[in-house]
Amino acid sequence: MSNAAVVVSYNRRELLEKCISALTQQTRPLDEIIVVDNGSTDGGPDMVRKLYPGVFLFETGANLGGAGGFAWGVELAAERGHDYVWLMDDDGEPDLNSFEELMAAVETSDDTLSFAASMVTTHDTGTPNVGNLPVLSTDMQHQLKAQRNGTIAVRAATFVGVLVNVAVARTTHLPQRDYFIWIDDMEYTLRLSRLAPAVMVSKSTIKHPMNAGGSKDMKGRLFYHLRNQIWVIKSNPELSLPRKIFDSTFYVVHALGQGPHAADKGLWARSIAKGIFEALFRKPREEPVGSLVRSLPAHRRSEILP
Repeated sequence: MSNAAVVVSYNRRELLEKCISALTQQTRPLDEIIVVDNGSTDGGPDMVRKLYPGVFLFETGANLGGAGGFAWGVELAAERGHDYVWLMDDDGEPDLNSFEELMAAVETSDDTLSFAASMVTTHDTGTPNVGNLPVLSTDMQHQLKAQRNGTIAVRAATFVGVLVNVAVARTTHLPQRDYFIWIDDMEYTLRLSRLAPAVMVSKSTIKHPMNAGGSKDMKGRLFYHLRNQIWVIKSNPELSLPRKIFDSTFYVVHALGQGPHAADKGLWARSIAKGIFEALFRKPREEPVGSLVRSLPAHRRSEILP
């Protein structure tokens, strides 16, 4: 069994170095560490080449957002022959036994798991990070089976320490690059958990800064928030049409509620209009595993494939 960690990075060199350092010191060694750099200009790639020559560095050449970075991360891990891929941002800092605990849960599970998520904690108190809580499964049978294995059954999780089963990932498309930022992780892990059970392993912990969620003025990012939430709702086969309309309306109303707090009213209005339009009339691409590498020139493919 071969396992890789994927770190998606963009202009956070110091945090990236801390993350890689923690990965190299795991009590259960990883077979490979892959860094997907999204066009950083702060010297991050040079730092990786100098300090960590054994790390596989893939430079996208442009900022593809977290969604694009993780799409490439899953793609690279699969095409380089790994069985499991541990996904995280560069501001994640896994505890040194984190990977060992994840793999123990995977290997002792009665089920083939689609993914196993680390518990995300804060740096200061070590308590669960409320900005990165998983979506718990309401399936009592799954919860009881997970409990017997010392885990918690979940439906979705953020890309902060998620160990993905590559065999299951090959049966569906990659994380959708068109999301760019936000909610791509929830869409992808929710999709995986429909294919096979998923768990959170509380003994496996990864520190992550608290998200600045709850902002009353998302500025231009309101577009991604609104569009992507509606995309997830539209693609959910478990929801009826009335429920999809209700849930989508909730997010539109939430976006409208930011108006009084928006510093740039024009940007706020354009973000809502564009978000609704793209949510209704555009679909994110569905790209199978292997398709991204095949799109590269031959010389780049030869650098990636083992």
